[in-house]
Amino acid sequence: MAQSGEMITTADVMAHLATGNERQQDAYRVLKSSGLLDILADYHPYPAGTVPIDIDVPGSDLDLLCYAEDLDAFEAEMHDQIEAVGEFRCIRGDGNLPDQRPYVTCNLQVGHWPVEIFAQSVPVNRQNAYLHMLVEWRLLQLWGDAGHLEIRRLKQAGWKTEPAFASVLGLQGDPYVNMLHLAEMKREDLWNWARSRTSL
Repeated sequence: MAQSGEMITTADVMAHLATGNERQQDAYRVLKSSGLLDILADYHPYPAGTVPIDIDVPGSDLDLLCYAEDLDAFEAEMHDQIEAVGEFRCIRGDGNLPDQRPYVTCNLQVGHWPVEIFAQSVPVNRQNAYLHMLVEWRLLQLWGDAGHLEIRRLKQAGWKTEPAFASVLGLQGDPYVNMLHLAEMKREDLWNWARSRTSL
């Protein structure tokens, strides 16, 4: 993993999963054995979401973010390549969220894991889901076990991830936009600010 303890690259995330808890190690084995990372290699796949940061709940997806300049070509290739892995479906979105662009989401089942592949004509490290995961991981590193337990408690009660973090931090307004703003902060500044917002 990167010296900062952050999961900046796919290699960082995979190394983290390989040495993580039981579910994280299982996710690592599934990603390796399915060949999905190899199939998606040209699209810079990045494992994101709740599993790498250990706030997943039963039924949580394994999320893979991809950078695809041509979404039509990406979707066609998924139909050609992923049928070998399992049944799947793809959905097109117009990207009507703030700073969002059109995207393709492909969902499939690999073993007992639901997998969601998200592709956009935006480099992965500028995609909202990537930025959200990095800032959430920074906050969890600050909060420790208490933070993991509280976020997981909210998620088990039906909260989505970003609204759960926003609730703990006492943020008003759109939680997805708020988390993007927090992602712009340096880690030390974020931690100092977060300490003033919660006792976790």
